[in-house]
Amino acid sequence: MPNLNRMVEETSDSGVRAIMGCVDDGMSLLNVHNREDNNHGKLSTFFGVIIPCILSMFSIILFLRIGYLIGQVGFIVSCLLLFVAYFVTGLTTLSVSAISTNGNVKGGGAYFMISRALGPEFGGSIGVIFYVANIFSSSLYLIGFSEAIISAFGKNTGALKQDIPTGYWYGFLYRSIALLFNLIICLVGAGMFAKTTFFIFLGVMISLGSSFVSFFIHKSQYFHDVPTENCLFGNNTPSLLYTGFNWTTLKGNLWVESTVDYQTNHVPTILTIFGVLFNGVTGVMAGANMSGDLKNAAKSIPKGTLEASGFTFVMYLLLVFFTSATCTRPLLVNQYNYLQVINIEPVMTTIGVFLATLSASLSCLIGATRVLQAVANDNLLGSYVAYLGRGYGKNNEPIWAVLVSWIFVQLVILENRVNALAPIVSMFFLLSYGVTNLACFVLKVSSAPNFRPTFQYYSKGTAFLGMVSCFAIMIAVDPRYALISVAIMIIIFLVITYRAPITPWGDVSQAVIYHQVRKYLLRLSPRQSHVKYWRPQILLLVSNPRSCYPLIDFVNDIKKSGLYILGNVIVDDFDGKAIERHKLEINQWYDFVRCAEIKAFVDQIVAPSIRVGVQNLLMSSGLGGMRPNTVILGYFDYQEPEDLIGQGVWQRAYGIFERKKKKQLHFEVMENLPKLRSKDEQPMRIADYIGIIKDSLMLGKNVCVARNFVSLDKKMIPKSSYIDVWPMNASEIDQTSETENIVDKTYLLMLQLSCILNMVPFWEKRTKIRLISITRDDESQQKEKIQLKNLLHELRITGEVHIVQDSSEKSFKRPIGTVEWYAHLNSLMKVHSGNAAVIFTNLPRLPEQENQYNNFMLQMSVLSDNLPPILMLRGVSSVISLEL
Repeated sequence: MPNLNRMVEETSDSGVRAIMGCVDDGMSLLNVHNREDNNHGKLSTFFGVIIPCILSMFSIILFLRIGYLIGQVGFIVSCLLLFVAYFVTGLTTLSVSAISTNGNVKGGGAYFMISRALGPEFGGSIGVIFYVANIFSSSLYLIGFSEAIISAFGKNTGALKQDIPTGYWYGFLYRSIALLFNLIICLVGAGMFAKTTFFIFLGVMISLGSSFVSFFIHKSQYFHDVPTENCLFGNNTPSLLYTGFNWTTLKGNLWVESTVDYQTNHVPTILTIFGVLFNGVTGVMAGANMSGDLKNAAKSIPKGTLEASGFTFVMYLLLVFFTSATCTRPLLVNQYNYLQVINIEPVMTTIGVFLATLSASLSCLIGATRVLQAVANDNLLGSYVAYLGRGYGKNNEPIWAVLVSWIFVQLVILENRVNALAPIVSMFFLLSYGVTNLACFVLKVSSAPNFRPTFQYYSKGTAFLGMVSCFAIMIAVDPRYALISVAIMIIIFLVITYRAPITPWGDVSQAVIYHQVRKYLLRLSPRQSHVKYWRPQILLLVSNPRSCYPLIDFVNDIKKSGLYILGNVIVDDFDGKAIERHKLEINQWYDFVRCAEIKAFVDQIVAPSIRVGVQNLLMSSGLGGMRPNTVILGYFDYQEPEDLIGQGVWQRAYGIFERKKKKQLHFEVMENLPKLRSKDEQPMRIADYIGIIKDSLMLGKNVCVARNFVSLDKKMIPKSSYIDVWPMNASEIDQTSETENIVDKTYLLMLQLSCILNMVPFWEKRTKIRLISITRDDESQQKEKIQLKNLLHELRITGEVHIVQDSSEKSFKRPIGTVEWYAHLNSLMKVHSGNAAVIFTNLPRLPEQENQYNNFMLQMSVLSDNLPPILMLRGVSSVISLEL
């Protein structure tokens, strides 16, 4: 603490108090976390991680499929497949260890870690996939359990000659009884699970030890015990030879000699066999699944998982070698339960098989319930399954999740073939492991400062290699199952994306987005922009979303994937009170943006006046090459604003239930929005309003003044409506000029914005662009129509040309811009565009002197009175290019 002491000595009394207060707060926070950790769970590394992992990996594969593995592909390929399987799970273990040591890990295991790293969509979808994998895996081990019972005690063929009934339904009964035992253990809780698994662990170790001893002391012998389902030989039972350690036997088992699998009646490929073998190493997640019941998950998960993986790997290699050197192929391919046959005490192997398969099934079942409880508690799948997250008792036991999981397993064990079910289980686990590695990789490459795991034996290379390996093996083992499992994950991902609430987890997507946005913003130089790729980047100046909702929604349509900023000014002194108001209101604005589904940013300024605030917005909004090039503001008047928030997004064409949900959210947000001003509370002067327009033009921004948008109700726009463009300078067209000389930047801006609006699917279905021009006589009408059609053709804009013939001297009087001229133009618009969906036209000429401001406001008023929604524009930059 020497640096802190120096800081304290060098600061003032108030500084000392502030620093020490922070220290006290920090220590209090640490104490809270420590208390949470102390109450996190009761299981140690050995009981909570090592034993579950070992028992999950020493399951049906150890006792009932090692012979199948060697008999089909031989000793060398078996060792290679084991290395590949442990390589993949080892890389995944490194990723899991890194993520689990980067913070407090709560209940839910892999789901919790992935969801808090990659966000609710990935986390929820992988959580469901991982849950399904554990359900299928638990079922797989129960099938192996019933297979072992029939192999040991079955009528006529049982090694222990007890003659219990066999057959499909009896096998289902044995599996169901074992599942009932697992159910009782899960209902009692994690403490009972730990005690039970410890005794199971001892039994499995004794059984495995007896098998290893038997390899050394059992004499060479022929056997005639084959399983009842092995129908390859009819009534001729083959002679199955056990030789003891023998070089000839080892040579005969070195290489691949595939034959028919008596369970599936097919010759398996190496990849199919790997899919079966991989189930023997999927237990690396068993400890992580118990994260909520561990005393110190961040320490126990990496340590226990790595130790369990190393121990089981050595045991598997030893068993593969001993088996390859002592058992002939006929014995291995015709009797999966060969360890029982050659054991000096067959009952020991039987006990080991029973305990291993039962414990592995129990471990997967209890892990599945924890994952389901965590997913339900996060409310990612809707309120319909929220009850599955309820916990009971002091240890928060997931009773409902246990019962639902029990039902699912009961359904899956209707299948009775291990080799048929094993590849499906492998697919789900490989997918889960692949996304776990993806989570670690993304966390590392995003360079998030707070990703500082205490486990250091990983890198982005190991995470990436683990991810690629998992996905590659999925495709190699069975492309069909791989595609189905990925499709299921995508469907769940989309469902959660659609339904899930906003979560406060701080998922890595924000870090990745930030990293990429920063990189590309630096490359998006404002000095290298080209008019060919111009798009509207809009700053909409609004005072309150209550009165401006139709305009906000309209501008959202014309942004064309461009930058859209809602700018707002709080008129107040820059002090603590104003800052608190700013924090409150900007959150209300963001709630409104989210609720209304507006793709916009919010920028709010505290300033002594509206004009000063807008000047700050004009000069500071945006970043790099993404800065507003167009400013839109509402019309200035002293009328009392209307509350138009009721035209909210919930009225769109959603399903009835989704509409109800949107409506509820809409009104919750509406309640928190600032209240509307009264008629006498106009905080801005006309001079400030016109000054804002001038400031915008001076800074090179296009300007649009919007009026009458209170009448815009998109639901009421009929089909075959028009977007009318009324360029005022059309009346000044030189009839002898070329097309490119009859337009200015404002003209092109109107055409560009109208074209962009018409590209939006909603407007495209209901409206057409209509370019309207005024002529004096029949002689000029046809020529101008041709010119304007050529203009639309050159600009690649689909639209109609409508010529208004007006012989009134008022419309052609020069100079244009008198109040009478605008009033006459307004009367023409009423006749020809009275039913238009929206009108684009020129903004009147801005006055030079302040004493002309009232006349400017009068010109805007008479131009736009009693018309449909109208945008009055002034363009100052090029927006359209005719170049390729």
